[in-house]
Amino acid sequence: MQPLNLPPPPKDPSPRLSLPGGPRRETFTVDLKTVTPILGGAPVPRQLSEVDLIRVPTLRGHLRFWWRALYGHAYGEAQRLDLARRERELWGGMSLGKEKPRRSQVDLCVRAVTASGKDDRPISLGEEQSYALWTARDTGELPTAPRWKPGLCFTLEVSAPGGALSEEVRHAFRAWVLFGGYGSRTRRGCGTVTLATEEQCKQWLPKSAARAELRRLFGHLPLFQPELAGTPSDLPLLRGAWLLRWPREESFDGNKAWLDALGWLRAFRQGTTGAQGERPRNPSPTGDNRAGRSNWPEADKIRHHARAAQGLRAYPEEHAPRSAYSKSPAWPRAGFGLPIVVHFQQKRRDSNNDYQPLEPKNVQLQWVRDREREPKDRLASPLIVKAMPLANGRFEPIALWLERGYPQGGKVVLVQSKRAIDATRADFDLLRANDDQPLFKPLCAATSLREAFFTWLRDTKKAREA
Repeated sequence: MQPLNLPPPPKDPSPRLSLPGGPRRETFTVDLKTVTPILGGAPVPRQLSEVDLIRVPTLRGHLRFWWRALYGHAYGEAQRLDLARRERELWGGMSLGKEKPRRSQVDLCVRAVTASGKDDRPISLGEEQSYALWTARDTGELPTAPRWKPGLCFTLEVSAPGGALSEEVRHAFRAWVLFGGYGSRTRRGCGTVTLATEEQCKQWLPKSAARAELRRLFGHLPLFQPELAGTPSDLPLLRGAWLLRWPREESFDGNKAWLDALGWLRAFRQGTTGAQGERPRNPSPTGDNRAGRSNWPEADKIRHHARAAQGLRAYPEEHAPRSAYSKSPAWPRAGFGLPIVVHFQQKRRDSNNDYQPLEPKNVQLQWVRDREREPKDRLASPLIVKAMPLANGRFEPIALWLERGYPQGGKVVLVQSKRAIDATRADFDLLRANDDQPLFKPLCAATSLREAFFTWLRDTKKAREA
């Protein structure tokens, strides 16, 4: 790999220096490399930045997110304006009330970028990493989105006011490396970075994902202590977050650890059972050995509600809603993020493969505010699955569930052809309706999606709480 023949991007204009008698500034410089594909990160969605491969505005956005996750717990719901002012004072921001825009006190400089090569191949759903990269696939209207391959290297220089503020910036940087990534789909492990040298790995990274090791690095900050969690709000925090790890005797490389963590979520969301994580097979008119229907309730409930609206005829046996799931709305997988776009098979699987509109079209799960009718576009997942870098240069698969509530007054709703169906509104984290008989065992006893997922992860993968 050869460095691109590009001039280094300039630092922020008018960099602040530690002048005699002025505020002291501290600077640290780190060499970083990516270990999973980068998706996005440019000003234009689904695009890569061709000039600044690693953009300072994108990095700053990631760092300030993790600063909020580390320090936001100190500000209650009534103190959100104080938190906004505190964040704006350190990281910069637009006008706030009568206050003028502020420039960030944190200067970032990216240099010595070494490209890893662009990957613009079509994304096959059979690939393990497709579960993270499916948003980049060819949609028919949009071509396959390009990705930077793992191995992109760059040097980052960070300068901030000295003392306590410098410590906060260092902690935000460390949290970004451990739990975040660069670009989009970072909550599914894309854009994961690590330190490029052995010395820097030992300086910045934990020996393992154990709680004692993380406390050593983050000091007094209350991380991964669910017993300290406050009233749930829409602010993602690390204080009451849950972290499960998969310690193994053998070492993991970054790609292996990422695919293992991603596989946990894939298997759970598909409602798999058995030692190999398979779904039960369904009878098929053509006799093919195709995958069975999901054990989760969403597909059957969508069939109940959306079929009549489209004037569909009676289902053949292999497509009919199962009696285990009633018409009462419950959308448990909405807790993994919204929207959820649902694609049903649109052809009858008979010997002639004749087209017949058997299943609902143009349906997705979104959310609305109580008493509102216009669906909201997006709700980020509180779950992060990724490869956590360690001090020895290896990686550990982790699942991190951030402390975060669901939107106040928010309801999950089925949307068909851009119209919300009022009869399908349901609370977030409702795993089953009263008249359901769940086919996926983790939904039977748990009281929340987080509890169901983590209990399943402990039982099936022998994962441990950090």
